[in-house]
Amino acid sequence: MKSEVPSKGLEWTNLILGAGLACATFLFTDPPAAAWNAGIVGTLMVCCSAMALYRYGAWTEWSNLTLACWAVVAPFLLGFGSIATPMWAHVLIGLCAATIATMQLLADRKVHPLSSTQTIDSK
Repeated sequence: MKSEVPSKGLEWTNLILGAGLACATFLFTDPPAAAWNAGIVGTLMVCCSAMALYRYGAWTEWSNLTLACWAVVAPFLLGFGSIATPMWAHVLIGLCAATIATMQLLADRKVHPLSSTQTIDSK
């Protein structure tokens, strides 16, 4: 595991996006599922980004990517896709966070490419 994040600026952006989603919990009072989902997913995104800033590992980006993808589809799976404000907050923050996590993973891959004898698990 390496200790340097590919781009600290992008990681801070992801942390702020997660904090924004977590704080949006207080705006989403009508559908409780939207509030709970925003609070949990946002807090987990903040934790993963903070961990990546502390000691970078690809798992933090994979976690953020998974959480971001969930944020995009959650409004439709949890039944608040017809309510504009929580739906767009989840979708836009999720798309931004997924893009940043993907960029971080690609940057990490360019810095540390896998050799033909090295597997992902041995990295």
